[in-house]
Amino acid sequence: MFVGHAFLAFGIVAVLARRFGPAERLSLRGVTVRYAVVAGLAAALFASLPDVDVAHAAFQVVTLPEGSTAFDHFWTATGERHRTTTHSLVVAVLASAGFAVWTVRRWAGAIILTGVIAIAALTGGVVGGGVMALFGVAGVLITIGATRIGLSSRSVFATAALGLAVHPFTDLLTGVPPSFFSPWEITVFAGRIEPFTDVTLNLLVAFGAEIGVIWFGIVVGLALRGIDPRQHVHVAAMLGVGYAPMAFVLDSPSVDNAAWFVGTILPVSAIGLVGVKRQLTGDRVVTVVLTGLAAITAAWFGFGVAFVVAA
Repeated sequence: MFVGHAFLAFGIVAVLARRFGPAERLSLRGVTVRYAVVAGLAAALFASLPDVDVAHAAFQVVTLPEGSTAFDHFWTATGERHRTTTHSLVVAVLASAGFAVWTVRRWAGAIILTGVIAIAALTGGVVGGGVMALFGVAGVLITIGATRIGLSSRSVFATAALGLAVHPFTDLLTGVPPSFFSPWEITVFAGRIEPFTDVTLNLLVAFGAEIGVIWFGIVVGLALRGIDPRQHVHVAAMLGVGYAPMAFVLDSPSVDNAAWFVGTILPVSAIGLVGVKRQLTGDRVVTVVLTGLAAITAAWFGFGVAFVVAA
């Protein structure tokens, strides 16, 4: 997934916080928002945190092997460290404790996080330790922002733990399965989840899951604001079905070879601009986003039906 981690974590935490959390409202950049929204946003940021492990690969692109492209080298380098320690459930618990403790005793929180970094360095070398250090710094920044808005240490632990735990599970449809119990080499999933033998159908499942969790997060967020999403989807979104013929154009797109599929279906979201004035304010932005997402959903559905029929 690309952004699905964040939307799923936001939706789950916002729903739980709305049901079991305090009813108070907090100030976010001068705007008063529900506690559930703030908690959800914190969880979304923590859920995105594990992917900081791709940062080290960007620096390796400057030393390209002969005959390789920057794109190829980047992903090759990324594969060496991606979805390892930062995606571990063990690290999720320890780091969440470190972030929470940081809010009340910075020195104690720093000790816990330093211990996590040390473990990563011992098992993954200098690069592994450096990646985890970046993970820790980014997590502390999220923690500082969350506490300034008004989240307690318990809320920081809960949002961090859930966000970090959600991430590896949402990666199971794409790429190499995460190392759930790193630094221990315990294999939970030998390969990614592929319900079909056809690679394109598996891509459609993965892309559909991404769209689904994005819808989930947005609908939850709008519900907390008292907005009915059905009132903000322009009928023009149905034009997205026109993407269906691409099923006959693209040559067996798959999870491992999805660049052309993703690169051609995402621009369909521009349909969201139909019928909307140039200056976007207030609910017009909601209309653009929801109509664009609905158009992509229609495109995904149309492509899927066309592909199945053609097969």
